[in-house]
Amino acid sequence: MSDLRQRLLSQLRAIRAVDCHSHTMLSSTYAQCSHDLFDLMCYFERDFQGARGMPSAEAYRSAASDAEKWTVLRGVLDECRNVSYWRHNIVTYQELFGLQDPELTNANWAAVNDAIRLRTARPDWYRHVTEDRCNLETQVRNIPWFEDWEPRYFTAVLRMEPALELHDAGTRERLQEHLDRELSSLAQVKEGLTALIDRYRARGSVGIKLAHAYQRTLASEDVPDAVAEALFADALTGRELSTLEIRRLQDNIIFFLARSAGELGQVFEIHTGTQANWGHIPDSDPLHLIPLLRANPRTRFGLYHGGYPYSREIGMLGKHFPNVWLNMAWMYVVTMEGSRRSLSEWLDLVPANRILGFGSDVTFPEMVLSHLVMARSCIADVLAKKVERDFLSEECAFDLCHKLMRDNAMALYGLTPRE
Repeated sequence: MSDLRQRLLSQLRAIRAVDCHSHTMLSSTYAQCSHDLFDLMCYFERDFQGARGMPSAEAYRSAASDAEKWTVLRGVLDECRNVSYWRHNIVTYQELFGLQDPELTNANWAAVNDAIRLRTARPDWYRHVTEDRCNLETQVRNIPWFEDWEPRYFTAVLRMEPALELHDAGTRERLQEHLDRELSSLAQVKEGLTALIDRYRARGSVGIKLAHAYQRTLASEDVPDAVAEALFADALTGRELSTLEIRRLQDNIIFFLARSAGELGQVFEIHTGTQANWGHIPDSDPLHLIPLLRANPRTRFGLYHGGYPYSREIGMLGKHFPNVWLNMAWMYVVTMEGSRRSLSEWLDLVPANRILGFGSDVTFPEMVLSHLVMARSCIADVLAKKVERDFLSEECAFDLCHKLMRDNAMALYGLTPRE
């Protein structure tokens, strides 16, 4: 470890970071659950399913004891312990549950399992991990429609995928009931969506989020209101819209949401890149977003997950579209090496104030900490090499630590420092 890298790492550890993309469970939910080695799992669950063709819970179902569960897990690890998703787990065990070895083995798994059971049962554990160990300013958490959050730990971003399903009677009726207003035309739907966003904004929400790339392509057109209104009217009669008709109606709503975000001062965040198992990866190519970005120059877009594997492409979006912020959420646990390469290229391309260096994108607070450890390591690697090889000054490198981990997010989301 070079002296410069060590100094950068020390600086990164001292920063009260902003987690720029969170799915972390609420403390109230966490307190109602018990945890052990076999359910304190994160994205490695996807590789487990890929290896065994079933969820881990199903694979463990026939196990009569934790020792038998370990036998199942060990067999999976023999095939895929190399992936970053598993190394994320290892860092968790090392940071919080006493693992001193580089691997989970027959000799140490039981002690780690016992430590997880005991420590996660402590009443103050969630707060300790989040505030004492992670030392986060806040977590920008995705909030589903009609749900609440805990402002002590989280800042809200409202998930908006249901807005693309309002041709469905059940989805529409739930929104009508929540808003206590009629939604019998597309114009009324848009008024209702604006009212919903505004309600959350009044309570501190800082943005809206679409993850529609899991269900359809990011490519969209600015479909005329008259066309979309006619399609919506048909849906109200009970006619089943075709796939193409649904997409055109959704496109109209997507452009409406982008305009509304700009008008309401909300960040418009969009999932790009990495998918779940069996996902259609080309649908998530961020280059599909160019018409939307061009049509809404006053809207601030947060593009997630480094666009991976389209990280070079998303870097060019950050270079040429001043309304785009690039978010490294999820990236370090997807691929540490890919994260280093992506961030290194972006620092050559994109103004530093529009790169968000960390977003945990995990369920458990323990996994937030380990992801943070991995992020700091990658960022220190990149900045040290930039100074040593690419004519970046040390002063700029240390300034970038603060921008990437805190300052950019504080500015983008309009956050006030907590005491």
